[in-house]
Amino acid sequence: MNLRRLLAAAALAVSAAQAHAATTVRLAPWACDTLADRILRSGFDTGEAIPTAPSNGSGGAGPGSVSLYYTIPDVGTGSQAAHLYIPPRYTPARAWPVIVVLHGAAGSAFWADQEALRARGSWQDIGYLYGAIVVAPVANGSNGSWVEPVGSSTYDYGYIASVLDDVAAQYNVDRARIYLWGFSAGGHVAHDLVMNGEAPNLDRNHVAAYAASAGRLFGAACKGLTETGCANLLAAQPRKPPFDLHLGDTDPMGAPPYDADLDIGRLQNAGWVPGDTLSYVTFSGGHDYTPAHAAQIWSFVCRFATAP
Repeated sequence: MNLRRLLAAAALAVSAAQAHAATTVRLAPWACDTLADRILRSGFDTGEAIPTAPSNGSGGAGPGSVSLYYTIPDVGTGSQAAHLYIPPRYTPARAWPVIVVLHGAAGSAFWADQEALRARGSWQDIGYLYGAIVVAPVANGSNGSWVEPVGSSTYDYGYIASVLDDVAAQYNVDRARIYLWGFSAGGHVAHDLVMNGEAPNLDRNHVAAYAASAGRLFGAACKGLTETGCANLLAAQPRKPPFDLHLGDTDPMGAPPYDADLDIGRLQNAGWVPGDTLSYVTFSGGHDYTPAHAAQIWSFVCRFATAP
């Protein structure tokens, strides 16, 4: 049994009624295009308002593809990287939504970097067309995957959070519209970040909406818990961040013993609402993702923001 998960679930159950949770704000479809003229499309004309929480960062490189490098002792080899895409019309005069994209297990440090580049590339069209900053951290595990908190004194979650904070310092990020996506192991981590709050700037109160391609709850968020324990963890979430699952019809992750598809029922039982805060898309294919999937996911997550 995973003690950290049990303690996290117990803490949530005790504090959920006391803690002030962020609220989910549903946006008009046109808001998915950050480049749209908000004066003409909202506010005075229609009464529609988009919550915004600008970080007011400035000085970052771009536009286009940007790579950031860090030296954080005891995380991986001590040297870390993240690959960004900055929209061509970026200006610090306005706040821009961010999507943090987490690649899957890659096999080695070299391939982790390549998979992060692939993730950025798959989301780049979204950044270009709709005005979003794409952030693709590189996992630091020796196997090219993410170092989870379980059994490790230093792990990747704090690094991912630090990258987001650094991006918010260099660019004007809209903290009301932080989105998160992960593929496979990256999807497991996305669930864990949102549900267990290991990185406060990417927890249930700060991620407007998130998605997983072939990621599952029992991959990290509910690892070591029983079904009842996982159900309690989900039910105790004071806010139910909108979630999308993309899963190929021949993906082993959708079959025993993994059964990622069963997560939809788990989330629905805990209060997520199909057609509103819960989306499930199956496609013809296996354990993979494509830029077309990124476009479908964006059309779901972009409709949400957070407000205090």
